[in-house]
Amino acid sequence: MTTKTVYNFPEGKLGPDFAKENLKNFKQLIDAALSFVVVSMPGVGVSYFLKYLATQNFARFIHVDLYNLPTLSQHEFYKLLLSELGGMPGSKTDEQMLTEIKKALNLLSQNREKIVIIFSRFDQLKGQFDWNFLSNIQSLTTVSPGSPRSTRVEAGKIVLIFTATTPLHDIAPDALSGGNLNFYSENLYFKPYSARDLEKLLSIEPARPGLAKPTLEKLLALSGGHNQLLHILLSSQKQHNLLLDHFVKLQLKELVDYLDYHQRKTLQKIALGKNVNEVDEYLLGVGMVKNSSLHPPSSNFQLFTPLLTEYIKTNMQVKLPVKEAKLFKLLRANMGRTVSKDEIFNVVWQGHSEGATDWALDALIYRLRKHPFMKNNNYIIESQKKVGYSLIQT
Repeated sequence: MTTKTVYNFPEGKLGPDFAKENLKNFKQLIDAALSFVVVSMPGVGVSYFLKYLATQNFARFIHVDLYNLPTLSQHEFYKLLLSELGGMPGSKTDEQMLTEIKKALNLLSQNREKIVIIFSRFDQLKGQFDWNFLSNIQSLTTVSPGSPRSTRVEAGKIVLIFTATTPLHDIAPDALSGGNLNFYSENLYFKPYSARDLEKLLSIEPARPGLAKPTLEKLLALSGGHNQLLHILLSSQKQHNLLLDHFVKLQLKELVDYLDYHQRKTLQKIALGKNVNEVDEYLLGVGMVKNSSLHPPSSNFQLFTPLLTEYIKTNMQVKLPVKEAKLFKLLRANMGRTVSKDEIFNVVWQGHSEGATDWALDALIYRLRKHPFMKNNNYIIESQKKVGYSLIQT
């Protein structure tokens, strides 16, 4: 069996000054022979850094990207890993492939001081996580070639790196017990990139239409160091108001929706400027919440991009007062059409004619127009003199 050559990823061209703090943190754990889970926000761009890491020369890196799996199964996982090691999976069973994987790693370890296997997007396989599968992966760090005269590989020569958007003990608590729990409990949080590093990543992407420097700097700042968000911002046709872009909103929605209830409530409080005494380790670790001081008052907590702050303000559930809610529901159901005063009286006042006056309707329209919900969602109520009202969204 022959092993593959060194990776020739484009990220290798980023140079020694790219993501220096991240590289330092990764190298410290690798040198200490600690396998670990890289935890980050979805789409932040950790896979680019891992390809950059795989081009470094302080260890022999094996890069396994689960995005390349044809189906999310343990069998296809073993096939992919064996192929990356230069083996021929063919029609071999999982047990046969695991044996060959260990032989290949043992052979590599005879010639290298450190072997690092990177499992990029590992949490995509979470539906397959069980105690036996995770134990088999853990066993790769102490392989032996299977010969009676052989000894195990020296402890610490093989390190495994996994990536996930949530710590593995939260994804598969039942699969982590005993030695598994200890092995998969070392987390390294990956924060968003600096604007400088994110701009370097752009330099290895296919050529884009030229952007004025001030515009690029503005979008880099608004991305908050999040790679996928930056690409959506760069492609947006609504530069005057990015939150009107459907794809921008979808990206921000994804960043909120994958969190648990308490984390979402924390983001909401911060976005609204409410008092927050403590933020959990995860939100601070992945950089979704920034802390501008070592001992901050609550006002010093902020979200990693003002776009997320505005998105939460705009899309948070707002409970309108009863009459305002009835009126808004009626107008929205007839978006763009003039709703007569009689229709409004019938729906909002529901036969209580003593309160259904032009003065009361005018006051209700005024209150609804002034409600923050209307402004945040770009709703405008237009008056059709002596006829009724219509709702539009700009």
